[in-house]
This record gives sequence, structure tokens and C-alpha cells, in this order.
Amino acid sequence: MVKIGKYNYEKSTNPKKKLQVVVNGKKIHFGGSPETAKHFNDKTGLLKKSLNHNDPKIKKAWYARHGKVTNKEGKLVINDPTSPSYHSAKILW
Repeated sequence: MVKIGKYNYEKSTNPKKKLQVVVNGKKIHFGGSPETAKHFNDKTGLLKKSLNHNDPKIKKAWYARHGKVTNKEGKLVINDPTSPSYHSAKILW
């Protein structure tokens, strides 16, 4: 388990996700396929370093796609700590 800010991150128990965090008593799994999906830079250090691509063009494209997604209330999910997108953006991108 790795604490970053006020959240504790650990490897996901869901085989299709990379990491998990508990927010308001709810477990949130996030990050694409743990074996193949690359990310910009894992801030927890829990994942294989070979998955870090550190490519700013790919990072920019990820934010262009995910930065526009809204919830039912019309708010950006990337700003909502109860959303997997929020944690992906803060920890993997």
C-alpha cells in the first residue's frame, strides 16, 4: 500500500485493472489492463516500470479524451475523487 496525498493505493484485486483505492468506504479500481496498457508514469511505484511510456504526446492525447467526460450531473469526472478517471489522472497520467 502506498499513501499519496490523502489516499492509499494498492494493486487492484480486479484482474482487469491496475490499481485500487478506497474513497468514502467504496473501493475504486482504475487503470487499463495491468499487463499491457501503458501509462505516462506510475506515481505509486507498484507497477512494472516497463509500462511507463513517459511520452508527452500520448499523455496529451489521454487528457484530450478523458478530460471531457462528464457524469450525470454534467460535472467532469476527472475532477471527482469518487471516479476512476480522477485517480488515473493523478496517479498514472
